[in-house]
Amino acid sequence: MTTTSRAAAPTLRPAAEPYRPFALRVARAVRLSTTFLRVTLTGESLAEFAGHGLDQRINLLLLPPDADHEEFARRPDWLAAWRCGPPESWAPLRVYTVRAFRPGALEVDVDFALHGDSGPASRWASAARPGDKVVMVGATHGHPVTDVAWRPPASATRLLLAADETALPAAAAILESLDRPATAFLEVPSRDDRLPIGGPADITWLVREAGQRLEPVVRAHLDLAAPYGKPAAVDAAEDDVWDVPEEATGAFYAWLAGEAGTVVALRRHLVGERGVDRASVAFMGYWKRGRAQRN
Repeated sequence: MTTTSRAAAPTLRPAAEPYRPFALRVARAVRLSTTFLRVTLTGESLAEFAGHGLDQRINLLLLPPDADHEEFARRPDWLAAWRCGPPESWAPLRVYTVRAFRPGALEVDVDFALHGDSGPASRWASAARPGDKVVMVGATHGHPVTDVAWRPPASATRLLLAADETALPAAAAILESLDRPATAFLEVPSRDDRLPIGGPADITWLVREAGQRLEPVVRAHLDLAAPYGKPAAVDAAEDDVWDVPEEATGAFYAWLAGEAGTVVALRRHLVGERGVDRASVAFMGYWKRGRAQRN
């Protein structure tokens, strides 16, 4: 698979805003497996996109096909324009990960975990054809990096990643960037979703159709491999679904991403039962079982 470039053009002047909309078009769409589809986006405006690599987040704004995407992306009040009218009328906005960015070719790869017609992004990606338009909201040059959650300290010698299919593109980009060993547990729906991933990590694939699930396997691994300290109280108020420590320390670092209930349970096990420093655990609920995303 292609690796994510973290190169940024040092000669470009900083943009006024740290994030902006980019009017892009589909260059190609390639089915990778039963679940995954890679859509490659392109556009001249990507010269202003700051590719940070790793698990860099972007937003895809799915305007109506007949909308003027270029005009929308030029608007300084684009956010207010998107929110014009009642919320149920807003165009769908979804968070994804940059699987790869090739600044020389002005191309961004976004890997979609398809789930039929139940969501607007899955529908859009399944039907994507070269020339189709989309707006991507992403980082610009010259601003602090706030769209990357993978932040292990230099002292971390035991790296753990746990992800389901929704976080697989992010996990794959991280794993291919590593210069040190790591342990990864990746849950996917089907056997052919076990996509090639480079790098030095020890990867365990869990196939849902075979009855393999992320939480019990990772908990068993943690009981053997994670450090043990004084358990810390984790009350209900701390059961958020997204927490990325700013300054992690120590030799152990965990990155947990996927279904919110699963990652929260694993984080509670690490911090509340094993006593791992909460500053050493980044966890991100990409979706919540039984709850649809409105926009």
